[in-house]
Amino acid sequence: MQIFHLNEELRGSWLRFTVLVGVAIVIAAAVALRFAGVNEASWFLGTSLLWWSILSFDLALHLGLMVNLESGELQHSLGWPNRLTELRALAAVWVAWGAHWADGGVYLPLVLVFGLAAVTDLLDGWLARRGHASTRWGRLYDPIVDGVFFSVASISLAVIGILPQWLAALVTLRYAFPIAGGIAFLLIRRRTLRVRHTPWGRASSAGVAFTVFAAAAAASLGLPFHIIAPVFYAFVGITALGAFVTILIKGIEQV
Repeated sequence: MQIFHLNEELRGSWLRFTVLVGVAIVIAAAVALRFAGVNEASWFLGTSLLWWSILSFDLALHLGLMVNLESGELQHSLGWPNRLTELRALAAVWVAWGAHWADGGVYLPLVLVFGLAAVTDLLDGWLARRGHASTRWGRLYDPIVDGVFFSVASISLAVIGILPQWLAALVTLRYAFPIAGGIAFLLIRRRTLRVRHTPWGRASSAGVAFTVFAAAAAASLGLPFHIIAPVFYAFVGITALGAFVTILIKGIEQV
């Protein structure tokens, strides 16, 4: 594992972050106990800790990617941009649980978790650019985490009937397409595909985030989201198409 061959400061940063988030998960389970009962709170705790263990272990395996893109040097800490990205990955499980509880009439966890996690999608990139803290890990994992988080969120809301199933499929395809393309590129060309954010990609992610949040918030407040839903769906579809085309062009240019 790379973690045993890196500087002590980076290992310590990873360990502190892992433990603190683990403690936060236990606290969240205690909060869930108050409205979800012992059985569901226990399952929430178990699934959250399991998913966090997987994420933390994967992070430990790839700490060598914590190389600053500007200086080319290995960072001495994870940095807040990367921490926020990792927390958004954890939030995928919490959004799924939030959708489950929303189906039972408790909407606050879903709206709160999704809203905060979606904000991190904007905040991590802004902090990385402002603090000159962009890393190889962030460049690789940020789009993957976005795909996992927004796909899980849209599928979860489709399962409970808040979003149409075709939209959930479109969102999942929108994020799976570049990942599958990157894997195919690696197998064919024997090198990784250069990952870059594009205006269409940012617009697509923003459209998905606003649509999911608006649908969840409207359901929690009892508002008729279906009246304005076509506008949101059209925006998601158009920006997803733009993202598809852009990704395809960028991929062809690197062949």
